[in-house]
Order: sequence, then structure tokens, then C-alpha cells
Amino acid sequence: APVVALTKRKKYEYIVGWQQFYALIFCFWCQLFHLKKVNKVIVVNFTYKDKKGVVGRIYKWFMKKCVCNKYVDYLHVLSNDYADVIARTFGISRKKIIVTAFGVDDYAKKFGELERPKRAPGSYALSIGRSNRDYNFLIEAWKGVDENLVIISDEYKRTDLPANVMLINDVAGSEQYPWIANCNSLIIPIDKVEICSGDTVLLTAMAYAKTIFVTNPSTLAEMYVSDGVDSIYINKNVEETRDIFNKYYSDNQGNVIGDKARENFLAKFSRRVMGRNLAQYMK
Repeated sequence: APVVALTKRKKYEYIVGWQQFYALIFCFWCQLFHLKKVNKVIVVNFTYKDKKGVVGRIYKWFMKKCVCNKYVDYLHVLSNDYADVIARTFGISRKKIIVTAFGVDDYAKKFGELERPKRAPGSYALSIGRSNRDYNFLIEAWKGVDENLVIISDEYKRTDLPANVMLINDVAGSEQYPWIANCNSLIIPIDKVEICSGDTVLLTAMAYAKTIFVTNPSTLAEMYVSDGVDSIYINKNVEETRDIFNKYYSDNQGNVIGDKARENFLAKFSRRVMGRNLAQYMK
């Protein structure tokens, strides 16, 4: 894709890189070959995470070369706090960074009624995802909670699980949707709270009108949801988080929060709304 864009760049007024490295490598090559700037380039969903050792130093050098040049007009990120981090990390103007919420398709409408997974353990809460999750914390907080928990991750490995916790490593792609559609709630335990992650899972759960537990502070709490309105906040204190879980699962609070989550999803966080927001900058 970067090669095609490079050879045909004069045909396009705007280049929007939905996959960030397509746009970044395009700009890197433009800089390397000292090409005339003819496009406005927006790098969508930009994320940078430090790597260790020599590989980390090379990676940061490469990313700075990609970002700190005249060919990148805007980096798009999903949080104001994260925008500040990126501006400091790369020494770029905050004005070069667009901040909007993410957006996804209405998966509830797209996939309709999905059959319950055969492996599902009765009533269950779900935590799913591979990036920036603190599953060790969640498992500790779950000890003493009278509900089943299913964790789906192809990277997280652990064998000493409580009896009411199931870890699944072989669910990917569209196979995740029956699990989300049939859970009684969804939990997103964020590890590094300043890094943007979990957006797709959060918005998919909102589309399905699920009660969602979200780590606060986090970019998810900052950009998408409010405590007691369309989500329930949890912190990184094991005892306090366990109490929050127990109160919710013992009180049988219905789906008022989930219904509000879907309402806010349709109004603010669909893929169409995200496109409109980005288009305002392109104008």
C-alpha cells in the first residue's frame, strides 16, 4: 500500500492512513527521497509504545523519522492525555495532533442474535483483548466474587486460576462476537492507563448494550463513558474493585446502564460519527 500511494501520490489531495504504518512509511519514503509534498496526510489511530534495548532505540529513531517531517500533517489519537504524551515524546506541536473518539460499526445490528457459545459456563462476565490488559489484577479482584469470569486472550498465560475463572486462548476475529453478545457484563482492566487501548472492545460492548466495567483513570474513561451513567468505574485497588463487582452481581441491577451505553454509542461513537469528526479537519 505505501508503494502504490508513493507512485500515484499526485492523484490524491488527502491520504488517510487507517493503518498507521502505511501512512508513516509513505511519509518516511517521501522524506528519504526528498519528494515534493503534494498531499495532506493524516495518520489515524496513532500509537507508540517504547521497546527495550537496542531494538527500542532503533524503533524510536525510525518512528521519529516517520513523524517529525513535513509530510505528516496530522497524527490522530484517541485521548487528550495521550496527545500530550505523544507531543512530549516526539517533540512536536500539540497542534499537529487530532483528538477524536474511535468509532466502530453497529455490531449488534450487523450480527443480530448470536447463539450462546457451547463452552460458556452458565452466566458469565467477560474480559477480552490482548493489548494493555491487567488480567493478573482482575483475577485477584475476582477471588470471592460469586459469578463466572471468562478471559479471552491469545497472549495471556496462567494456570493457577480460581474455579470460577475460565481462560480461553483460541478465539479470534468474528468468533468473539457470540461471547460478547451473550455475556452479562464486560470488564476492561487496563494496565498502563495513559496508553490508548480497549476502544474497539468497549464500543462493541456498548453497541450490544452491555454493562461495562472500565478502569479509571484511563483513556477509555476520559473519552467515552461516565461512571454510573453508561459504565461502572473500577480502580486498581483489589479490595475496592471486588466490592464493586459483588455489589453489582448481588443487586441484580438490570440493564439501565447497558441501555444508556447503546444510546450513547449510536449518538457519539459509530464509525459514521468518527468519519464526520475526521472530515472536519480535512476541510
